[in-house]
Amino acid sequence: MKKWICLLCAAVLLLTAGCGKNGISGDPAPTEMQSEEHASEALSRNLPPADLAEDACGPSLTWELSSGGTLTVRGEGDMYDFDTAPWSSERSKILRVEIEDGVTSIGDHAFVQCEKLYTVRIAQSVCRIGAYAFSGSTTLSSVRIPDGVPTVEEGCFEGCSGMWRVIIPQSVTKIAARAFNMCDQLSEMTLPDGLTQIGDEAFAFCSKLYILRIPASMTHLGKNVFARCSRLTRFKVDDDNPNFAADERGVLYSKMYTILYAFPSGDTESKFEVPDTVRQIAECAFAQCDGLKTVTIPDTVKEIGAQAFFNCNNLRSVTLPNGISILNEELFANSESLEEIEIPDSVQEIGIGVFDGCTGLTEITIPAGVSVIGRYAFRNCPDLTVTALGKSIAVDGWDVYWLDENASVIWEEAESLPAESTAEEIQSIF
Repeated sequence: MKKWICLLCAAVLLLTAGCGKNGISGDPAPTEMQSEEHASEALSRNLPPADLAEDACGPSLTWELSSGGTLTVRGEGDMYDFDTAPWSSERSKILRVEIEDGVTSIGDHAFVQCEKLYTVRIAQSVCRIGAYAFSGSTTLSSVRIPDGVPTVEEGCFEGCSGMWRVIIPQSVTKIAARAFNMCDQLSEMTLPDGLTQIGDEAFAFCSKLYILRIPASMTHLGKNVFARCSRLTRFKVDDDNPNFAADERGVLYSKMYTILYAFPSGDTESKFEVPDTVRQIAECAFAQCDGLKTVTIPDTVKEIGAQAFFNCNNLRSVTLPNGISILNEELFANSESLEEIEIPDSVQEIGIGVFDGCTGLTEITIPAGVSVIGRYAFRNCPDLTVTALGKSIAVDGWDVYWLDENASVIWEEAESLPAESTAEEIQSIF
């Protein structure tokens, strides 16, 4: 009977699982109908009744906290999904959690911020661990997820900063967004062979992860999955994976090396040349890679995703490809050491916040063909002087707040404005 319950849970979760529209996959964006379905799922949480008994935590489950700090959940069936668990006022006393055989789920937010919890035993009858179930339990050291659990849900272990080991069973096919975010001691972890999806920021700030193997089954990686994994020196990909590949340096690509998906944050070499097989650089591909100082991108690349070089603290120069038409949103934002960059003549649009926070920039030239500049494109660049080619005045497509208030602009042929104008003077013409 228990086996059938676990299989049913797995089937339901697999049918409702989907890929994020901004992640790394070939899937289309969710339709309006799919969005409504997800909203309906959120509304159908297994919430407790208003008259919940003091010792109840599910329709047929009870809980008890011993004087020694062990919280035991026993009974048959599912735990409720909580916003505030019934033991929340006692969580500072919880040292151990025992989920007994017969319990089939752990509810949302069940043990959130149990900051003295250091050990958990979960019975094999459990086939679901809810969203944020153990998030913020900073002293939890290790977890074995039961066989039969198909999904590690959103934020499930987020902020478990003392957890150094997690055993993920082969039944898991999806690790949701931020599932292990900020588990900065996590060093022992193997992705299961049947895993197909990893959500946004699932392992971000896991600074002890070293080498990661992508299994053959993987089809989708979200954004910033391994951001700030400062010791992650390389990706490895199973040879049988039809979607992904890694080169000798450990950079993650599409199978035919036409898309660069992710650069390992722990790579310490300062220079990188993107191979000329690459046609696209994915969103956040180099984000928060502090080892990089110079990057050269060949003219074969026609698209660079948003935030591709976000917060690269030591990045000094990037060679952009001729032929690219858009600098996408926050492309270099917060890369404070960026000193040298040439915008190609092919660029027509500079998106929102592209150079926001690039405090090291002192000079930049905007090509004559640029017709759109987004808001805050050069914000927080206080020492910047911009030369605008082929323009005597800001055009309609340039947002009124495109320039930092302390920066200045030199027009190629000043007719309506002085040869050098402050941001305040530029804004006054709109």
